[in-house]
Amino acid sequence: MESPFSIRTKEEFPAESSPRPAASSAPRPMEGLQDPGPPPFLTKTYDMVDDPSTEKVVSWSKANNSFVVWDPHSFATDLLPKNFKHNNFSSFVRQLNTYDTNSAVIQKSGP
Repeated sequence: MESPFSIRTKEEFPAESSPRPAASSAPRPMEGLQDPGPPPFLTKTYDMVDDPSTEKVVSWSKANNSFVVWDPHSFATDLLPKNFKHNNFSSFVRQLNTYDTNSAVIQKSGP
C-alpha cells in the first residue's frame, strides 16, 4: 500500500514507451540567425539616416561617410521609439559604439 505522502514522479522516457528521439530531431539554430548581412541595429540606423523625411533631425554628413544628429531631442522622442524599443539617446550611442564606427560601418551607398 502506498503512503498518502509518497511522491510519484513521471519518467521522461519510460522503459515501455518508444525509444528516445533520434539524433536528427536534435535542437537546431533558429532560421535567420546564421544569415549573412548587417545586424538589425545597423540596418535600422541606416534606414533612419537615409530617409529624406528625417533630414532635419538626422542626415548624412557632407562627405556621406558618417551621419549627424541635428536635433537630439526629436531624435530621441520621435525617431528612436519608432525604430527601437527605447527612446534613450545615450543607449543608442552606447550601442553604436559597440560597432567599429571609426571604420565607417554605416556608410551611405552610392554617390
